[in-house]
Amino acid sequence: MDNEKTIENEIREYRAQFEKSMASIGAYQEKAQIEIAEIRALSQEDREKLKEIRELQKQTDEGLKELKERQKQTDEQMRKTDEQIRKTGKQLSELNSNWGRFVESLVEGSLVELLSERGIDITGTLPNVKTHYDDDDGRRHNKEFDIIVRNGEDVVVVEVKTTLRPDDVTRFIGSMKMFTRFLPEYRTKRVYGAVAYIRSLSHAELYAEKQRLFVIRATGDSASIVNDEGFEPVSFTKVSTGPTRGHLRAVPAG
Repeated sequence: MDNEKTIENEIREYRAQFEKSMASIGAYQEKAQIEIAEIRALSQEDREKLKEIRELQKQTDEGLKELKERQKQTDEQMRKTDEQIRKTGKQLSELNSNWGRFVESLVEGSLVELLSERGIDITGTLPNVKTHYDDDDGRRHNKEFDIIVRNGEDVVVVEVKTTLRPDDVTRFIGSMKMFTRFLPEYRTKRVYGAVAYIRSLSHAELYAEKQRLFVIRATGDSASIVNDEGFEPVSFTKVSTGPTRGHLRAVPAG
């Protein structure tokens, strides 16, 4: 009897342990099924996200392709624009150069007659005089004077401008103050300044006359001195004898 009870007890324990194990297995299975479902759901979400990412990447690639094409077109347009700017700049430069030469030739051709009317007998005309001087520090200063006319002891330096501005007058006066540094052979001459122009801005011609420069205006195919008869120009050298009432001392040709 005791042995039978012992066996029954052991069977009962084994059965209890078995049921407990089966319950644990069931719990594990249920948990595993939940995890598998979650994994499947997560994978589906990932697939959707991946699909979105691929779509965005496709759109980005298309956008980059379109951007590169636009950039290519822009570069080509910029190249054409730069080429046109260079071409236009060259044309303007040539036009300004030709126009400047025209103005200079116009004024130069009229100077003999104009200055003769003021009692200035010209014996020589020097256009586009390029010169320089070296200062004490060894720096070279270059300068080009548009027109220089001479009549022996007197010199008139002419600055030619298509459009005359006050700043042009100021710079010219600065150059005239250094004139004998550029051309020391004229130190013993009376040196006067003149500005010639087609049009004037900000009353630059009045400013020039106030600074006692000859003022010459080119009109059409001629030019004229606009200073009044009582005008007395300033000499930029220290030679004492000067003109009387705007007339430089006449020196016979030859």
